Amino acid sequence: MHYKFSLILPIYNECYYLRRNFKAVYNEVTKLGGEIIIAEDGSTDCSKELSKKFSALDGVKVISKKERQGRGRAIKSALKLADSNAVGYMDIDLAVSHRFIKKALEKISEGEKIVIGSRYVNGSKVKRGATRTYLSNSYNTLIRLVFGSKLRDHQCGFKFWDYSLNNFVSKVNDNHWFFDSELLILAQKKKIRIYELPVEWIEHKGTKIRWSDIFYFIYKIISFKLELLLDR
Repeated sequence: MHYKFSLILPIYNECYYLRRNFKAVYNEVTKLGGEIIIAEDGSTDCSKELSKKFSALDGVKVISKKERQGRGRAIKSALKLADSNAVGYMDIDLAVSHRFIKKALEKISEGEKIVIGSRYVNGSKVKRGATRTYLSNSYNTLIRLVFGSKLRDHQCGFKFWDYSLNNFVSKVNDNHWFFDSELLILAQKKKIRIYELPVEWIEHKGTKIRWSDIFYFIYKIISFKLELLLDR
C-alpha cells in the first residue's frame, strides 16, 4: 500500500514514552494517511517487545536490531521500508508534538524539499533549562561558523523531506547523533530547499547532556570539516 507519508520513530530504550505516546502518534499519522516505521535500535528495556506488539496494527512496520547501531543508521535502515510521497522522523518523547506533522506535510506539498523543526525562528516556543539552552545555541553558532550554514537549528529531532530525496538521505555517512547536522550541511551544499518550521519544544526529564556528548560533537565537526576540505 502506498501512503501519503512515512513517519520513522527511532527508538532506543524508550519503553516509558512508547507506552505513553505511541497511541496519540499513531492516531494522528493514520488520520493524515501515513504509516509508521519503528526503528528499534537494540533496546535493553521493553521497547523491543512493545515495538513487536505495535507491528500488528495497520500501517505500522518495525525494523529491529539485536545490538545498538546508532540513531542515524536506524533512520537509514527504516528508510528502506518507506512507501510514500514524503518521509520524516521525530522523537517519541514528543519534545515536538505530533500536531506539527500536519504543518510539515503542508510545507512539503507547497514545494519545500526539506522541512525541519526549528526552536530558533520567529513563532517557536521552547521550554528548557539554561545549561541546555546555552549548549544548543553554542553548537548551532559553531555549525554556522564552520560550515557556513544559514539555518538556525540543526539538531531538533523533527525533520521531513520529499520522497525524491530518499536516496540522498540514505547516503549521509554519520550513523549517530551528528546525522541531523550532516544531512542539513550536505543539503545546503547541494542547494536543496530547506524550510525551518517554528515548533513548540519541551525538554523532558531524563534527557541529560554528558561530557562525552560534547566531545563527540566537537570531534564530528572537526572530522567532517576535514572530510569536506579533502573532497574539494
